[in-house]
Amino acid sequence: MRFHKAKSVSAIEAKWIIAEAPSSLSDTIAICHNENWYDVRLMTKHELQEFVLDLLRGELVALQSGQMIPH
Repeated sequence: MRFHKAKSVSAIEAKWIIAEAPSSLSDTIAICHNENWYDVRLMTKHELQEFVLDLLRGELVALQSGQMIPH
């Protein structure tokens, strides 16, 4: 996975960020993927799109290799 500006945060931190953050570069403040939360306030829309695609590519590789079982 490439370097991204997203910061891994806990669910509690994400909820606080969502409630208190004044703004973000992409109008998206935090995202959750497979129960992992990320602070994405410093990412542009293009960077956010690339980050999500990388998360999904990683998930696909894990599924194909048998490291992850679909739920």
